[in-house]
Amino acid sequence: MEIKKVTLALSCIILTGCFLHPMPFRSTVASLKPDGQPCFKVKKESVTANNQSRIMSIVINKRFEDGYMREIWSQREHSFPIKVVVPGECIPVDYHFVPNVEYSVTIYTIIPPDKIETKRSWDANFQLQDLKP
Repeated sequence: MEIKKVTLALSCIILTGCFLHPMPFRSTVASLKPDGQPCFKVKKESVTANNQSRIMSIVINKRFEDGYMREIWSQREHSFPIKVVVPGECIPVDYHFVPNVEYSVTIYTIIPPDKIETKRSWDANFQLQDLKP
């Protein structure tokens, strides 16, 4: 009976992945800019010491009347990401958000651009009227 418990515990550890690698999912800090549009920021842990983290893509989803979130806007630079992520600075998103709609934003970063295993996903769900300046 004891071997079954050990086997189950080891299986759970193996299936959840290696604990030595950082989790690829993080929260994006969303706040309201003076122009009434959101500002999306990442924290310091998103970049290396020499600011090599770059934006691969930004995806915006909107909740529709049927209850499902669907992509409504994206910007992708998979082949050669050039925008450097600076912690604490707004990441530009060329989309006009409106109040009383639920959105989600996902920002994918990579450090350095040629190493896909360093990809990070920064996520936030929000409604424009709920954001604070």
